[in-house]
Amino acid sequence: MAAVAAAGFTLGCLLLLLQLVRLDAVSLRPASLDLTAPFQVGTGWRLDETFAARGIHARIDPGHGYDGQWFLGLAYDPLLRDRLARSFDMPRYRAGRPLQAMAGWLLAAGRSRAIPAGLLLVGPLALALGSAASGRLLAAFGRSRWWGLGFALVPGVAVGIIFGTAEPLGLALAVLGLSFALERRLLAAGAAFAGAGLTKESYLVFAGAAALWLLLRAGPPLRARLAGAALLAGPGVAGLGLWWAYVARMIPGSAADANAAGAAGPPLAGWGTTLAQAARGDYVPDFPVGPFGVVMVVGSLGLALAGVALGLRRRGLLDQTGLWLGLYGLVLSGALLGHYLSAMRALAPTVLAAGMAIAAALPARRLAPATRGGREAEVEAGATGS
Repeated sequence: MAAVAAAGFTLGCLLLLLQLVRLDAVSLRPASLDLTAPFQVGTGWRLDETFAARGIHARIDPGHGYDGQWFLGLAYDPLLRDRLARSFDMPRYRAGRPLQAMAGWLLAAGRSRAIPAGLLLVGPLALALGSAASGRLLAAFGRSRWWGLGFALVPGVAVGIIFGTAEPLGLALAVLGLSFALERRLLAAGAAFAGAGLTKESYLVFAGAAALWLLLRAGPPLRARLAGAALLAGPGVAGLGLWWAYVARMIPGSAADANAAGAAGPPLAGWGTTLAQAARGDYVPDFPVGPFGVVMVVGSLGLALAGVALGLRRRGLLDQTGLWLGLYGLVLSGALLGHYLSAMRALAPTVLAAGMAIAAALPARRLAPATRGGREAEVEAGATGS
């Protein structure tokens, strides 16, 4: 999958370059390069003042900025020892998603001046991993490995790359976990799912879907299925719980953290509000995509419903993943769906899971006799719902 990974990395770098040009953060003069521009550090929460007090350079945008600013802040203080997260809009909630920032800190080798570059590099590297993992997973269902580049077509992945948020890394690890789970490499799958959960806690739904798929399969003894399900979901639950306990010790509680619960609501209630806005022509995306914004939002709803329908009819791993991530997409609130960029990011796991379920459900290409057996034969059986 090295060629697929290389293509994914190239696409990620191209997306990032286009965003830097769009933000007028790069030109032919090296001195004009400002890698902090995509993070959209705002003035509304006084994070700009916190950065200035610590001698951290960042391009400042008037207003509240965007979510990339929180990951940038965490990358300067990944273990929360400087309490920088106290100046965030939702301190404990933001600090509860550490892996993106830690990855950026590691790529920068802990050097403060290199942290923006390291954090931005996480996106293209995650796109490389996600494309390769998707290609490997779909190849087991008879698809070309190049189908893995469909990972780059998920709108929320592109948004995550150009604004320095965590969706590309979290989804790449989730797909890697699914690939390992399909091969019964349960320890590796559990570790990948744990990484996805530490990137964004909602991505533990992937681990839960895989655990339920394994638990409900016919054949193996119940004790073996329970042990396998625990290996898939347990590390993520334990890892996230331990990190949240650490966050609770390091970061004081804030009433604003409860606002995170507003991202979910009754099933389809948020969609009713959003579709009504679109029908009236009042849905205005907060990114220059024109009418395609409404098309992608409505298309995401269609994919969510398709994922649910496939999961109710078929019992394969990707079908069940499409079912549970489809249901997840149906409970998003109107306040979240009403903002195009945030909606695309929140819907990214739903779009990805439904897309993979649909790809796996298509008629598989015939495998040559020499390549049949082993993993291919096993997952071909899984593709038919067994």
